[in-house]
Amino acid sequence: MSTPDLISKIQKNKYVRFISITAVVLGGLITIGAFFNQTGSYLYSEVFIAENISDKVSNLSAGESINFFKQILGAEKTQRKVSDKYTEYVFQYKSAFVQALTDNTNNEVLYWAITYCGDNPVVMKRPVFSMAREYTGKNDFWGNEIDDFVLGQEILLNKSSFTDAFKKDKGDFKYFVSGATANSFAYESLYLGNPSAYQTIIIGVNDICPSSQAIGEYLDLMSTSTSEQIEQFREHARINTYGETSPFAGDEIVKLLDAQQERNEPYITFGVDRISVRPFIQ
Repeated sequence: MSTPDLISKIQKNKYVRFISITAVVLGGLITIGAFFNQTGSYLYSEVFIAENISDKVSNLSAGESINFFKQILGAEKTQRKVSDKYTEYVFQYKSAFVQALTDNTNNEVLYWAITYCGDNPVVMKRPVFSMAREYTGKNDFWGNEIDDFVLGQEILLNKSSFTDAFKKDKGDFKYFVSGATANSFAYESLYLGNPSAYQTIIIGVNDICPSSQAIGEYLDLMSTSTSEQIEQFREHARINTYGETSPFAGDEIVKLLDAQQERNEPYITFGVDRISVRPFIQ
């Protein structure tokens, strides 16, 4: 049988035609699927940036190794020796900056904080949010105690207020309004013992973001603000920085933060230092 006759016979075979059509359709579907998969990956990485950051940082916890942070966030942008005991690392992931303070003896992250300024808020959901509860003084129908959450169930960075985050309690509030080029900041630290897994939670405003203008709008220079001014700030200012310590490390971290105003050694800034990361901000 000649080659043209063989081809003609194959073309007339319904099973061969079915297989050929199926192959063409499957090939098209695979191509379309690959296109949508690539498109979805691009949108997630470059368009839905806030969701991307939220997912990425949900893997980070104080107490982990700095090497794990590097696996998640990539190589650090900067590294600073804070003292013989501590080293500070600064990472940039998308439009967020992550600060991590490590113990030099074992590379454990004692404290980490994320600062984010984008319009679409980054959602922070941390285990401690659901752990921190207090008894309301009431019992249900069966006599069981009814608890309420001390902390908000999530923080929306660059959207939530201090009172959204610390809804049932107040922490230790510190602030500094710069009259020159130094960093302005306001933060509140809260330790709840066992209900917070012995971690200290630190929330506040870092002046990398435009939302930090609220510091000067509500608070006075020289730490002379009234309690009413501070409450107005807590209700209206948008948190752009969230931080947490490893268990029982709160006192030493807060001491380092409190030293930042005078730049007493050793010290760390609340969130990344605006001056040191300014060359990286686009």
